[in-house]
Amino acid sequence: MEIRNATAGDEDAIAYVGRESFSWAFGHLFPTDVLSRYLDATYSDGKILSSLSKPDNVYFVAEVEDRVVGFLKLKQSCSHNLIQRADQVQVQKIYVLSDMAGSGIGSGLMRSGEEEIRAVAPVSAWLMVYEGNHRAVSFYEQFGYSSIGKDTHNFEDIRVTFTVMKKEYP
Repeated sequence: MEIRNATAGDEDAIAYVGRESFSWAFGHLFPTDVLSRYLDATYSDGKILSSLSKPDNVYFVAEVEDRVVGFLKLKQSCSHNLIQRADQVQVQKIYVLSDMAGSGIGSGLMRSGEEEIRAVAPVSAWLMVYEGNHRAVSFYEQFGYSSIGKDTHNFEDIRVTFTVMKKEYP
């Protein structure tokens, strides 16, 4: 496995991993038409390419045998109202293809993300986990994140509740 900073040219692979992983993990929460619109809006090649070019976004990709199998996105200077500190970084997305789940890819991506976060410390890092995803909560707890509250987002007419987790980087 190799983990590296994503660059322009990785947008197709990131979009694919995002669409596949999101569908695998959360597809059961949404009607097919809502899921399709969300995936088209969030994981189009153009949207990912635009996101890659923003200076506050940092992407890492994980490759196995020259195949991108996961990615992590950090969003610097992104605040959540449950955190009082001014300097915040969001671990916005971390996805691994289902056939690679449990292989250490997610941990490798998180370690790379943590190195990046430490480089801008002191900072509060935060993330949101679907409320019913206990496996993900346990995963983030292993990296020192703890629950600080709940948040909700609407996807069209569907309301989804998330657990907000944070970690301090002194």
